[in-house]
Amino acid sequence: MKPPIRVGLLGANPEKGWGTSVHVPAIAFLPEFTLEAVGTTRQESADASAARFRARLAFGDAQALVAHPDIDLVAITVKAPDHHRLAMMALEAGKHVYCEWPLAANSRQAAEMRDTAASRGVKALVGLQARAAPAMMRARDLVAEGYVGRVVAVRMACALPGGGRRRSVEGLYVIERKHGATTLAIQGGHAIDGLRSVVGDLAEVAAVVSNQFPEIEVIETGESRVKDAPDQILVSGRLASGGVVSIAITGGVVAGYGIDLRIFGTEGTLAVSSPGVLNFQMGELALSGARLPERTLAPLDIPEGYDPAIVPADFEGRPPYPGVVLPRATVVNVANLYRRLGRAILEGVPLDPDFAAGARLHALLDAIERASETGTAQRIA
Repeated sequence: MKPPIRVGLLGANPEKGWGTSVHVPAIAFLPEFTLEAVGTTRQESADASAARFRARLAFGDAQALVAHPDIDLVAITVKAPDHHRLAMMALEAGKHVYCEWPLAANSRQAAEMRDTAASRGVKALVGLQARAAPAMMRARDLVAEGYVGRVVAVRMACALPGGGRRRSVEGLYVIERKHGATTLAIQGGHAIDGLRSVVGDLAEVAAVVSNQFPEIEVIETGESRVKDAPDQILVSGRLASGGVVSIAITGGVVAGYGIDLRIFGTEGTLAVSSPGVLNFQMGELALSGARLPERTLAPLDIPEGYDPAIVPADFEGRPPYPGVVLPRATVVNVANLYRRLGRAILEGVPLDPDFAAGARLHALLDAIERASETGTAQRIA
């Protein structure tokens, strides 16, 4: 295959959404890709998106999009409950796939998607953007180079408003565990995967997973709805390398959002943090560190190459959802993943994170829930 890789984007609402606000500009900035087609649930909105984003083809039917011979790659940016159905449709059609996280509603579906991608011989990437954030990639490389020495302990904290006592009608699907779009799955999955990408896999976990907001208010109507999805996640564990880990994902926060990752080693410390940012995959991150004999953390530069300069420094995107600010870094992270996928398709290099990585993360989140339910630490296979 020669570039450009022709993308069919499912979830291309003409006015809002993750696909429209993040994937469309990322694709536009990368010369190895072109937005060939857009797909929504109605032909009218698909036509509007095609006109707005200059796509040649528009589809109100997903099956027609994935079957079209001029589509090389299907990007799935719709709500999590539909990921499995659409990804399987694309994989069975022999198309490469970019599927947003969560990969599926549960581990069984994720494993089926992984196996089908492998059997079809296509490239299938899961949108775990935290591992493509420049600060996280630089932290990963510094750990590998021995900046902190042997990793002794890792501490992560994320405080975010999602999962709290109020929810819009459009987002009600996240209050039910069965849809696979809980605070543990989405915010926890992105954060924990980012941690793993920097310091390696976990070997054992103990956990408390709790639902502190069992009844929520629907913003538009004021009605009460039952929520069974967890919103508080506390994890303690051990890395495969031997270091200990503590993770706190705190949902329903009304003030003081922010994220912080600290890596403590025998020779120094690294920190990736940002106040006011909802998660590691969605904002500008600051990298700091110190090595002996220094004791105080100081800002660390991120060399050229981690951040694709092809995304303009003054880029300003539209909010994907009401009240959500879209910083340039969000598009940078997605563009970084598209570049990896492009190299895998065009050059045959290994792909990271692929559907196998997504399936492993689903299995890890299952182990965290089992640890909480049983009160027993779980070994990670």
